[in-house]
Amino acid sequence: MRVSVVRLAGWTIASLAGQIDIFTVPTLRTDLAALVADHGGRPQVIIDLGDVTFCDAHGLGALIGAHQTAIRRGGTVRMVVPKGRVRRLLRIARPTHALEVHETLSDAVAVGPL
Repeated sequence: MRVSVVRLAGWTIASLAGQIDIFTVPTLRTDLAALVADHGGRPQVIIDLGDVTFCDAHGLGALIGAHQTAIRRGGTVRMVVPKGRVRRLLRIARPTHALEVHETLSDAVAVGPL
């Protein structure tokens, strides 16, 4: 799994690539924790899963954890999840958390930071 980070229009965008599973989740949790802590109180993060080839329940838990941390700090996490396996996982798992899921990065950014 690879993570690249850029800033755009008030957002920190983390683009993930590769597999998110029990073996890569510890590193992912560390990376996401740094992102939601890096904004001094109001993290505005977009996690782009467009190049993720696989995500298991551990990965979903890490993404939900980042979302919950951002909410507690007065911020938000949006996810870019194009159609495919990862989107199906979200549909099947139906997390009860109010995850903001967008099909494209343009859609996620267009709404603007809160």
